Amino acid sequence: MSFLAPLMLIGVAGIAVPLVLHLIGRRRARRVRFAAIDFLFGSDKKVRKRLRLRERLLLAARILACTALPLALAKPYTACQASGPLVPHGPQAAVLVIDNSFASTFAIDEESMLARSRERARRILQQLGPEAEVAVLVTAEGAEAPSELSRDHLRLRDRIRAIESSSRPADLSAALRRAGQLLAGSSQRIRTVYILGTPAASSLRTGESPWPAGAVPQLNLVDPSDGQALDNMAVTGVTVEPDHETGARGIRVDAEVANFGAHQVRERPIALRIGNRVVARGLVTVEPGQRTRKRFTAALPPGTRAAELEVELAPDQLAIDDRRYALAERTAEIRVLLVNGDPRTVRYEDELFYLSAALRPGDRSDSGAVLTTATGDELMSQRLDEIDVVVLANVSALPAPAVSRLRQWVEAGGGLWVTAGSNVDVEEYDQRMSPLLPQNLSGAVDLVHGARGDERSGRALSLAKLEVDHPIFSVFPPDAPGLREAGYSRIVLLGPTTEVSRRQVLARYDNGTAALVEAEAGKGRLLLYTSTIDRDWNDLPIHPGFVPFVQQAVRHLARVSPRGRPRELLVGHQLLLDIGADTVRIDVDRPGGHRSVFEGEELADRRQVRFSETDAPGFYEVTDVKREGSGSARGDSDFAVNLDARGSDLRRAELAQLTRAPEHAGAVGSDTHERRVELWHAVAAALLLFLLAESFIVWRH
Repeated sequence: MSFLAPLMLIGVAGIAVPLVLHLIGRRRARRVRFAAIDFLFGSDKKVRKRLRLRERLLLAARILACTALPLALAKPYTACQASGPLVPHGPQAAVLVIDNSFASTFAIDEESMLARSRERARRILQQLGPEAEVAVLVTAEGAEAPSELSRDHLRLRDRIRAIESSSRPADLSAALRRAGQLLAGSSQRIRTVYILGTPAASSLRTGESPWPAGAVPQLNLVDPSDGQALDNMAVTGVTVEPDHETGARGIRVDAEVANFGAHQVRERPIALRIGNRVVARGLVTVEPGQRTRKRFTAALPPGTRAAELEVELAPDQLAIDDRRYALAERTAEIRVLLVNGDPRTVRYEDELFYLSAALRPGDRSDSGAVLTTATGDELMSQRLDEIDVVVLANVSALPAPAVSRLRQWVEAGGGLWVTAGSNVDVEEYDQRMSPLLPQNLSGAVDLVHGARGDERSGRALSLAKLEVDHPIFSVFPPDAPGLREAGYSRIVLLGPTTEVSRRQVLARYDNGTAALVEAEAGKGRLLLYTSTIDRDWNDLPIHPGFVPFVQQAVRHLARVSPRGRPRELLVGHQLLLDIGADTVRIDVDRPGGHRSVFEGEELADRRQVRFSETDAPGFYEVTDVKREGSGSARGDSDFAVNLDARGSDLRRAELAQLTRAPEHAGAVGSDTHERRVELWHAVAAALLLFLLAESFIVWRH
């Protein structure tokens, strides 16, 4: 115990006053014997005992009162350890950074860390006092931040109370940077940042200072876990592949499980669920800081081409990341009719040699394509109702009945791909093939005719502008080296647009002319490639981009989900949804019974719409509403949304990562501090009680 004014203890000497008064009061009078009152001696003994007790109580009350008075004036106090940072009171600038990422749902004693953080933030706000300028930030990735500090503590308290956990990982670097910017704009001398949460190393950007230049706040950590170990195990990835060895509906599911804790986890239950039914169970053992894979084999339900599946671990303290979602679909068999406009006896010189090899690599039965080959003369004898895609590869202009038949087939939902070549006569195509073309032809250009040596490669064109958001190019990186490195020596130029809807140039050469054009006719799609599908006019078939380009184009024409189109997204990411020719509304059913609707101007004159409301993990189902009012599910556009596995790693950040700033930056404070406990209030209260006791004793006398 210590004293703020120890000199006041001199007043303790005042306890001698009641002692002296007591002793004086005890002096006895001279004895005079009187026989008449001898009979009163018996009752005098009782009175004497009562008076002696009263005098002693009165003495004690006066001594204690004389002792308490100087003690109260000396202001005694003591100290003890208290939870939470030392919060100064008065004018200052402060930012409360509260972790509301999905990691904040980690439960300790059946209470989430976010609930603990909110309560401690409320106490800190109260301790700061009404003169403090305060802002409240959250750490979830992409969260909005206030534009300025505020003294409206009632609104700040409501803001703290309203904070909910997000499904996104924490981006502590962005939150601290914004906090530093807010404090830098304040004129207050005291500037403090309070981090309410457990800073994870995964929430800080490597090699990047979390503070803007010139921001030097004091940093205080408030750990809602009270230093407890945050061991966590999560399903961080799921891949689904066809398993042809177990049948046409067989699938192989590989689940990646990570242990972010410091202890080995032995035989943790894990299960595979398809629809609402658990179809497989198992156990996983994961070493600390390691990952392992668990494989399941299963079959899609009878009569279905696709199914929703979940891999789930037995829940732990952070249950939200113990489940991961994926879509499994049966390999689609696309029936393709290849019409050969330039058949050859030498196989590698045939017009369809490279195209057939790309659609059925290694001639494998699981390639997803069933090929039928015919010539232009044989086209009329083919049953188009059994065909999904027709490719006219360097085919001479067809007779009118064949053109009319193909046009009707396309309008009913077929996909037609026309490629150029030496047999494509521009005038005849314009006269007879216009119903099958997205755009008429105007002439052919030989770019390297007569050139020699290096001049030939110097004059050749290359693909320069691709619609990277289109499904055909969704598997390629932004620079698409497998396509852009190809050289084109001869191309067909395009003329006026034909009577089609939703025409779009998907790729251009580096001189600006069109390379790949798409249009819609009724319910079907038309695609025009202005060069050959073999090596006669270009060398694309020998480049690595040819196979995925051909496969994606055929799948797109067949309206089968193109490989590479995202069927799994992370929370917060965006997706482009195709708009059909006769679609008037698109409904997206989200987890939790929510629905997003696109209609009217959002769809007008567009081929795609951007969907960004991926704020919860789970399955998202897309439905088209046609002009006639009928709705149809678009199974090829359904997708799953999962958590970003970065947020599951709760291993704490080093303090140096938080203070990586200019040399004069503030230090990191602890989430505990030494609290001063004032004792003089109790002493003063005791003084009052002693004075009341003394008055009561005197009054009773």
